[in-house]
Amino acid sequence: MSMAVRLLQAKGRFMPADQPSPSSLDSASERPHVLICAAMCHPDIGSEYAVGWQWVCQAAKHHRVTVIAGDARGTKHAVEQVLASRPDLAASVEFIFLPWFDPPRSKVLQAAWTKVPNIYYWFYRRWLGRAACVAREVIARQRIDLIHLVTLTCYREPGVFWDLGRPFVWGPVGGTQDVPWAFLPSLGLVEGVKHGFRNVFNWIYFRWSGAVRRAMCGSAAISAMASDTQRAIERQFGRTSGVIPATACSPEFGQGAAERSRDRPIRFVFSGHHISRKGLPFALHALAGLRDLPWTLDVLGDGPLSRQWRRLVEQLGLGDRVRFLGKVPRADAILAMAEGDAFVFPSLQEGWPTVVIEALSLGMPVVTTNQHGMADMIDEECGFLTRVDRPQHLIDDLRRALRALATDRDLLDRLSAGARRRGELFSVERQEAAIRDLYSRALGGR
Repeated sequence: MSMAVRLLQAKGRFMPADQPSPSSLDSASERPHVLICAAMCHPDIGSEYAVGWQWVCQAAKHHRVTVIAGDARGTKHAVEQVLASRPDLAASVEFIFLPWFDPPRSKVLQAAWTKVPNIYYWFYRRWLGRAACVAREVIARQRIDLIHLVTLTCYREPGVFWDLGRPFVWGPVGGTQDVPWAFLPSLGLVEGVKHGFRNVFNWIYFRWSGAVRRAMCGSAAISAMASDTQRAIERQFGRTSGVIPATACSPEFGQGAAERSRDRPIRFVFSGHHISRKGLPFALHALAGLRDLPWTLDVLGDGPLSRQWRRLVEQLGLGDRVRFLGKVPRADAILAMAEGDAFVFPSLQEGWPTVVIEALSLGMPVVTTNQHGMADMIDEECGFLTRVDRPQHLIDDLRRALRALATDRDLLDRLSAGARRRGELFSVERQEAAIRDLYSRALGGR
């Protein structure tokens, strides 16, 4: 028996089948019992961690839930604090924490860890193996109706949860998105080669991985990250899947947004990790052609390219208009975004970017690329979608969209109202209903 399961038994929170816990006698025991594997699941961190946490919370509204999670970045402490303050959630959810895998000690291997995704996924595969062992122990001692692999969302490592004798749900499944080939030279030699290799590897692995095919065919239900992934799954494996927002916003999220002033220059905002695929330099080159207009740009986040991007701002003569705010706590980042007028997100590769949903909920028109999850989120009522066939076309489309927002305040107001309406389509209520329907289909209508 694993250390994690023994620990829960010692605390009286996990008991063998012949010794039912008191909770098994109440009405909660009548609800389907879902075993969720969410390697990343944290209430206060975005990206994959936010996906794991949101799906667990939504599942717990109508199901009993046992979660196998990685104790990364203080997850165990953060989750325990939330459960202590939310007895309603604690009554429906039980967590089993497994040690997370840390970067290698060698500086050479650490560099490879960040540059070569295959090394990271090798460690993740080993973690999934330990999680599957724990899952078998849980199944042997409790009634489990359904198994769901939530995070990591990338399709590459599905583990063996599909083969544990229970209906298996997989999703949100992502990772099929690539940086467009025409943009690789503009990323520089190292980044261009890295993303080119990833594109080739992605193409081969998605089509020829036996593990991926077995998981796809062994799933009772699949949720795709975005419409492009949905189409790829159906085309390659003949499986239908639904698109459920990987992350969503609560109704009160955008209520604190201040009334935007017409008496100051328009304020654009960018937020994201400072890496090549986020595409900020394309927006900077577009804005360099708008010196005849009053505008400012706030840049949130940091990363390995922060210094390079700062130099580009100076080279373009935009130092007095662009502010780098750095990486700040999520609450402060939301406040900074709320002070902006429009959100600029020229990303070349995404799954389901939470920050775009947040911008919509704050009433910010969004200027982004016409691909991946962004193409599902944005329409002409709430923003602009740019071409991604050539770098110059992207810059030209960005410049036209930003000029229109900077010179037509009526358009800005109309798109702002449309952004709020659009954001309501990606609410937690809709996400909750979609997840409930996903489980119902996997359980045969139960």
